[in-house]
Amino acid sequence: MKRYSRRNFLTTAGTAMLGALCAPSIAKAEGPLIRSLPAALSGNRLKLKTMDGSRIPVDKAAFNALLRGLHGDLITADSPFFDHYRSIWNAGIDRKPGLIVRCRETSDITAAIRFARVHDALLSVRAGGHNHAGFAVCEGGVMLDLRPMKNLQVDSEKRTAKAQPGLTFEEYDTATQRSGLASTGAIVSMVGLPGYTLGGGIGWLHRKAGLGCDNLLAAEVVTAEGEILQASPDENSDLFWAIRGGGGNFGVVSRLHFRLLPLKQVLAGLIFHPLEEFPKISKFVQDYVGDAPDELCVWLMTRKAPPSPLLPKKMHGRPVAIIAVCYAGPESRGEKFVKPLRQFGNPLMDLIKERSYGEWQKALDGAWGDGFHNEWMGHYLQTLSSDTVATILHHVDKISSPFSDVKLAHMGGAVSRVGELETAFGSRSAEYALVIQTRWKGAATSDHHLEWTKEFHQAMRPFSTGKVYVNFVSNEGAARVKDAYNDAAFQRLQTIKAKYDPANIFRMNQNILPGNTR
Repeated sequence: MKRYSRRNFLTTAGTAMLGALCAPSIAKAEGPLIRSLPAALSGNRLKLKTMDGSRIPVDKAAFNALLRGLHGDLITADSPFFDHYRSIWNAGIDRKPGLIVRCRETSDITAAIRFARVHDALLSVRAGGHNHAGFAVCEGGVMLDLRPMKNLQVDSEKRTAKAQPGLTFEEYDTATQRSGLASTGAIVSMVGLPGYTLGGGIGWLHRKAGLGCDNLLAAEVVTAEGEILQASPDENSDLFWAIRGGGGNFGVVSRLHFRLLPLKQVLAGLIFHPLEEFPKISKFVQDYVGDAPDELCVWLMTRKAPPSPLLPKKMHGRPVAIIAVCYAGPESRGEKFVKPLRQFGNPLMDLIKERSYGEWQKALDGAWGDGFHNEWMGHYLQTLSSDTVATILHHVDKISSPFSDVKLAHMGGAVSRVGELETAFGSRSAEYALVIQTRWKGAATSDHHLEWTKEFHQAMRPFSTGKVYVNFVSNEGAARVKDAYNDAAFQRLQTIKAKYDPANIFRMNQNILPGNTR
């Protein structure tokens, strides 16, 4: 499959509509393949960090056996492009793995996991590397880099896709859209398939098609023992249940099998309003979406306005309220359902238009490129009460960075029609998923931005259901991870974790401890 660079898609009409809101991405060249014994190992200096925090020297024989058996490559600190391979989307994460295994086949994943187990090494798994908490990169241990695994097979007749874990949604959508098909994906296209899907998967299509994990038909999973299992309703069904919302706690997913639905065009875009109109907008939107068809997905956003020539100059740099709309139903009905949202109030700018789903999914990419520090925190909300909205308004009015935003995703639709215990993903009855997404340049101001984020998050607790979408959780500890699940589901997840990963090898994630572990 052809790989597209961010430089290509940053020129699309969808990104252009955000103007200067879009920060440039950092272009990085791929390095050469590393297929020789590293100097560090030859000098007996290579040690790996173990799961208990100590260091263990790498056995040369084991290293050479791993090297010989790989289709991919090994990267160490003295390898060319080491810094490139260890870097992820969140510039605030600066960890140095002892060893990076660039996997090209499922057998490479198996070999790397077994190698890590022999050395009791800390293990992390990178696919898209877009998780803000930086779980993709471990300090001193073994990092599995799945990005070279990009095979994708689309069956247009069966409306299914089989995808390897190195694919981003840009690559996935490019292929599925050629057949006029799609499945629920992230609202920015540089996100990788596995982490997003295994955590649940909220996007532009979740009301119409269900969550990303609801569209997962089966998966190939490499366990902590290095065993390759098929997970589906008919094979290892407990594992299949767990990975649909339970994240990467149970193994490394080496292939995902998705259901697709017919979808070419959407009626989608952003409607900008002054921030002071947010209370009126949120009340109108809440009332309106209560009876909206599943094909209509609405997100409310707040942030500082870009210096766009389409906006009044007096609004540049001032906080604004945004209604983000995606209608994915019959074209003849689109304007009927979107028109009330477009006509409400006195919008500063209306950018809604017919476009391909693939184009719309890339529309926000420019504002979420590499090179920034990032922190996310979230809640589920059941309603947008006047006090809830007033609290949001108060904190957004003091937003600490022009690159940050706050999003409220309307849930319901197909999400709510899946039983609460049919998958590990919980809180399907929640009406809104809130995420505070803070972005800033440079470490010098980190404390200031983190303080704003945490104060805002704490202020929203009285309005929360007490639960949270796991992909919106930061490094908040075990209790907050538990908040992402129904109590019965969490107990079952712990039992399944004890079955497939009793030693908690897969701990670099929103970690679920094996049952009976304290």
